[in-house]
Amino acid sequence: MSAENRLPPERLAALTVGDEVTIEASGSYREPERRAGTVVRLTATEIFVRCTTRDGVPYQERYGRRDGVRLGGERAELVTSELQDAGSRKELSLSRIDALFQRWTRDPDDLESLRRLRDALSDHLHDHLGG
Repeated sequence: MSAENRLPPERLAALTVGDEVTIEASGSYREPERRAGTVVRLTATEIFVRCTTRDGVPYQERYGRRDGVRLGGERAELVTSELQDAGSRKELSLSRIDALFQRWTRDPDDLESLRRLRDALSDHLHDHLGG
């Protein structure tokens, strides 16, 4: 991970609740991995981001408002998504669809989860299959 693809301060300052962000995390001796998150709360010094595990369990992470670096845990930072290649974007999109599907299957009556899944599928089809 390097500072060259980290979100610049003006983009961090412009984030609002509900914005989708890309997180790049790197553990020891591993290739960095990217995943999606959603801004759920902002304070003067922190950005709270909701993420989802591969099996659809939501959790929150905290990032510094000044530099976009995760507070606590392994190294991670908020990065620009434009630098991802098409394969990474497709993988991220499919991962998001899988997480949303898992969430919806736990509660099929949750219409908000179903709407988010539908929107993610529509975005994926538009971006990756031209339709």
